[in-house]
Amino acid sequence: MSKKAQAGKTAGLVAKIPEFQDRAVISTTRIATLWSNYGSIERVALRSPGFGSGSPSNLADADRYVIVKTVSPPWTDPNKADEGHLRKLLSYEVERWFYYNLADRLPAQAKVATPYLAPEENGDASIRLLMEDLSVDCPVPARGSLGLDDTKAVLSWLANFHGTFWGVHHEDPVGSGLIPPPLEYHGGSKQGVWQQGTYWYLDTRRTEFSDIDADEKWLLEWAEKVDAKIKDEAKTYGTLLHGDAKGANIFFAPKGQTHKDGPRKCALYDFQYVGVGLVTRDLVYFLGTSVLGNLMRRLEDEKNLLKPYHSELTKVLNSRKETSHEVATYLRDHGEYDFDKFWQHWELALVDWYRFMAGWGFWGNDQWIERRARDITAHWRDQGFAS
Repeated sequence: MSKKAQAGKTAGLVAKIPEFQDRAVISTTRIATLWSNYGSIERVALRSPGFGSGSPSNLADADRYVIVKTVSPPWTDPNKADEGHLRKLLSYEVERWFYYNLADRLPAQAKVATPYLAPEENGDASIRLLMEDLSVDCPVPARGSLGLDDTKAVLSWLANFHGTFWGVHHEDPVGSGLIPPPLEYHGGSKQGVWQQGTYWYLDTRRTEFSDIDADEKWLLEWAEKVDAKIKDEAKTYGTLLHGDAKGANIFFAPKGQTHKDGPRKCALYDFQYVGVGLVTRDLVYFLGTSVLGNLMRRLEDEKNLLKPYHSELTKVLNSRKETSHEVATYLRDHGEYDFDKFWQHWELALVDWYRFMAGWGFWGNDQWIERRARDITAHWRDQGFAS
């Protein structure tokens, strides 16, 4: 489909959103192409009745914007589809399900885009997600490596996100709809979140890990142990992970806009890899890829970043009021998450993230991650695994 035809189709869909049926579509602009040309993201500008100059195409008259994510992957022989292709297809279904079924549970401190419903079109196989434009309230994209204040803002967002969904995989509809790793998915429902959050856990990266350089062979002793331990601990201390919490998926409010004298407001998007796991997997990915390296020079620096996160997570857990018997029971039995246990999970995640980079490639704060992973495994060798 041509860009012009796609724009017309998108405008027509937005015009059918119940909240916006009285508004005029001014323009539709393609703002991004999805990874590997799997689709596009468009921004639709709308005008309220009687607002502005009345010109049908004057962008200055726009008073509302909608983001439309359209997934139309290139054709692939279903009998020859590789793991990466399957992962992408399932990930877009996961993201859509998350927005329409779980996003409204989040507090203002964990801002995400509000999704909009529009009528499905017969015969259209594309996956579409229509949602609020986050850049209106949070117009500042995260660029480069984040400094201390912005890092704290994102950690606060993550604490509220993780606390909100703590134990939610023990109730329906989440628990009954967990989607396995791509190569273990053999059809059936695509309505749910991933069995394991993130895109880099070992079960979906075994090919890369089997090809690691000789210099990284020391990881072979630990990779399976760490993976098994993380899975086991997630049964007791699990929540939903964002799954791709990096700078490219973060917007900030203008400087000075905070949550009741708290951290700067921010919002995250791109929930293709939301799923169950230990909170530290989100944390190590964020700190390992998106913040200034000098924030983690010493062990105390790490603790100074993570203790406020842990305190806020604990506060959210203590304030949860559950109507679900399953989650209420889970919180009663497993809502205690002390810092020592959290730190054990942090060390597991550090080694696990280094394992992924050893197979995929190194970037971000990789020297810090390597130093910590080597120190942690040396301690395990002397004192016992995950001690």
